[in-house]
Amino acid sequence: MTNDALLAQISAYCREAGMAESTFGRRVVNDGKLVSRLREGKHIRVDTLERIRAFLGDTTPVVRLPEAPIERRDPGGNFRFFENRQKYLLFVHTCSEKRVISERVALELSAIHPRPPALRVFDAGVGDGTVMARVMRAMHSRFPHMPFYVAGKEISLEDVRLTLDKVPDRLFEHPATVFVLTNMNYAEAPWLAPKSPQAAAAMIWKEVALTGDSSGAFEAQIADLNGFLEENWRASVSPRSGMPVYERPIALVIYRDDHRFLLDSMIPRAGRVEANFDLVIASQPYRAKSSLNFRAKRIIAPLARSLRAGGRLIGIHSYGHDPGMEIVQAVWPGENPFSVSRHELLRAVKYELGSAGRDLNFNAYADNRSIFRYDMEALPNEVTGPIGSSTAFAAWNAAVYVAQVEDDRLTEVTQSGRYLEATRDVLRKHNGLWFYDESYVISRRRD
Repeated sequence: MTNDALLAQISAYCREAGMAESTFGRRVVNDGKLVSRLREGKHIRVDTLERIRAFLGDTTPVVRLPEAPIERRDPGGNFRFFENRQKYLLFVHTCSEKRVISERVALELSAIHPRPPALRVFDAGVGDGTVMARVMRAMHSRFPHMPFYVAGKEISLEDVRLTLDKVPDRLFEHPATVFVLTNMNYAEAPWLAPKSPQAAAAMIWKEVALTGDSSGAFEAQIADLNGFLEENWRASVSPRSGMPVYERPIALVIYRDDHRFLLDSMIPRAGRVEANFDLVIASQPYRAKSSLNFRAKRIIAPLARSLRAGGRLIGIHSYGHDPGMEIVQAVWPGENPFSVSRHELLRAVKYELGSAGRDLNFNAYADNRSIFRYDMEALPNEVTGPIGSSTAFAAWNAAVYVAQVEDDRLTEVTQSGRYLEATRDVLRKHNGLWFYDESYVISRRRD
């Protein structure tokens, strides 16, 4: 397709939609100068052309070089955090990972340089909201008088409910806050803009202005959202990839009504949303066994594009090489779900971004700065004395949860009972259980 033909389609679309060409560019590829560059005769990449045509609703196939196929998985064998509630909740309440990750993320606050009108933070996988709530406490401590725009992505209805439980206290302590939750994917969520025109037309915007001035009043009003969430916050499994996908895209916007005047310019509205985040949190945003190409192309590269000048993305994923892996390898010798290092991932992201990554810094850091430890929080006498079944089971659950072992593999092993003895052996050997995560930072250079 020539530039002239493409420009004709874009111009026609903008006229019909009443949209400025700069807005079109921002919504499609986060580049307000896209159309002007096309008018100057500049060339664009094939994936950019595909995104433009997908936005326009043009399904004519584009000839391109072959690339790694989309991840395909058996929907029945998916290991998804929100589909393993018992494992997830037991892990969260017996291990210190959430607290330690929050402390690591909070260190990045000293390196960011917010600009008016707000400090902007995006959590790319909110989970139960524990990390976000802890980071917001740290933000309030460091920037007590600065307005906050805090957005998060989460597709699980159960986790959205748990996250909303933590919002009232945050809005009471820091009233100048706009809080946004969405179920959109990584390439859409920072901009609150679905790529598909059909999805964009079906998008649900829910704006909630909380009245009152107490966390109890806020909690009661947020609880009233349960019916809306049950009806609309739904996910299904993609027949193409086996991955969970939203049925309808949603943006849930919450703020205090008594601060509406101050926050008006920050409140997102359809067609008027920017990313430009000061801090992006990508904590365990992908499966341990997902491909390098999938992580770079579908998750980290889009998140890196959402950074403003001076912004920082901190990525965190499991590292292995710890007693937890000893438990897993005692049962499945040679098992190694953590085969992609932060160094390989950053190289792949840099390659994927191409020229768009020229003003980004990719920081893998040395091991002593990147790698950190968190522990299973058991009483000392529970691991130094006779190890009861409950402690052994909690340790086993944590080990297989971190390693993301599928349920069908667990069934065969748990029937034999030998997994508990292997777990006890590791606990005795180390007088406890701990795990390692590794972190990396992608930062955009300041203007």
